[in-house]
Amino acid sequence: MSERKKLIFFGELPPTVLHGVSLSNERILSSIVDLYDIKVVEDKVSFKSRIKGLLGFSISLFKLAFFSFQQCDVYYTNLPTSFLGLVRVYFTVLLVKFLSFKVKVYCHLHRGDINEFLLIERNRKVFESFSKRLYKIIVLADSCKVDLEESGFIESEKIFVLHNTVSVETVESNFSSDYNYFYCLCNYIETKRIDKLVSISNKLGHIDFRFNGAVSSNSYYVSMKSKSGSNCEIGSTIQGQEKELALRNAKALVLPSLNEGMPLVILESLALGTPVICFNIGFISDYIGEDYPGLVTDLSDKALTDKITWLNELSSSDYMNLRTLSYKLFWDNFSEELILKDVYKCFGYKNRM
Repeated sequence: MSERKKLIFFGELPPTVLHGVSLSNERILSSIVDLYDIKVVEDKVSFKSRIKGLLGFSISLFKLAFFSFQQCDVYYTNLPTSFLGLVRVYFTVLLVKFLSFKVKVYCHLHRGDINEFLLIERNRKVFESFSKRLYKIIVLADSCKVDLEESGFIESEKIFVLHNTVSVETVESNFSSDYNYFYCLCNYIETKRIDKLVSISNKLGHIDFRFNGAVSSNSYYVSMKSKSGSNCEIGSTIQGQEKELALRNAKALVLPSLNEGMPLVILESLALGTPVICFNIGFISDYIGEDYPGLVTDLSDKALTDKITWLNELSSSDYMNLRTLSYKLFWDNFSEELILKDVYKCFGYKNRM
């Protein structure tokens, strides 16, 4: 039996960081753990002070140098769409390639704002140089591949579309009609506009709302709680079966953010048969379709409010049809089994399944 190839991973992972990117990283690594001898260098810089961040990154560089010096076949990391984030990842790529000169660099782009990012000249210059060092860039949707192809910075054959997926512990296709709250599962970050949904919930006092997520800013979290009405329950982090139960029992998942790539929570919700209400941004329509009933095309709070009201007033039969549609949308297109085949293909093992 031939010796397994070596892979170095650098990026965020749960439980240190809980968001869509870290969960995706964990899922992909677990999918290829039998194919590669994997060395993990966890990126723990997020939400730390500048000094602690620099210290943490220095430690990460030391670990990357140690593993790279032993020679590796694949370096897998994420592609941020911030200037400093890109420079930081680019530096790690140069280091790993210097010490493991035959390494193939895989970079995973999870964001949907690459076009906006490349409008800035300094971003373009760094990305153009950075992209020449890549063996493969992994993107979440066909539209992102088109964007990168049109940018002219990276060849089409280097771009691989790998759709997201999620794992749910309990699969149920029999739905009841007793769902009485709208649910927002999203980390409490100002750019996610959770406060806007709290304001909407105050206007819709006859409808119950629940919120859960990791608290990244305590002042923002406290401010939202102080402004919420009696129909609004604001909680903290929720995981595992408790999270699945909260999603499954919700009338709909509502995401007020205008800055997303493809949130994993949308797939989690669909997999459980819970309808989704969200704006048509990032790659969301690539997954759920332009005609998905819960998609909000007018990027305004009024349109979001109207969509919540519309769903709340659906007849029982129409609502149950929407749950069935949502459930089938996931399981017919984005189940773990289906996406696993693409993971193997992406990392050079297309005959694995």
